[in-house]
Amino acid sequence: MRVLILTFAALAALTACNQKSDREILTETCVAGGENPETCQCITVAMEKNLPPDLFRRTAAAVGREKRDVSKFVRSLKMEEQLEFASVLTEMVSCELSQPDEASVAD
Repeated sequence: MRVLILTFAALAALTACNQKSDREILTETCVAGGENPETCQCITVAMEKNLPPDLFRRTAAAVGREKRDVSKFVRSLKMEEQLEFASVLTEMVSCELSQPDEASVAD
């Protein structure tokens, strides 16, 4: 019985080690949407830094893991949570503006 319990505990630990963080999930989803990795990293860090932890986790679950549209997800939130996102929007936009345009880099 002890071996069985230890085996399950080891499997649970391995599964937990293989799970990606909320930050990684959101960044990968952003990149898959066509943004460059640096912009996505900046946006994700801004969200993690400025959103309440529970809202950041729910965003990662909905947008990253469940692949819900971010604008539809935000509209589904309570008004005070939508305002939390609005307060981060300026910093998120500055992430996009601070990255060089790929078309101009190719010239």
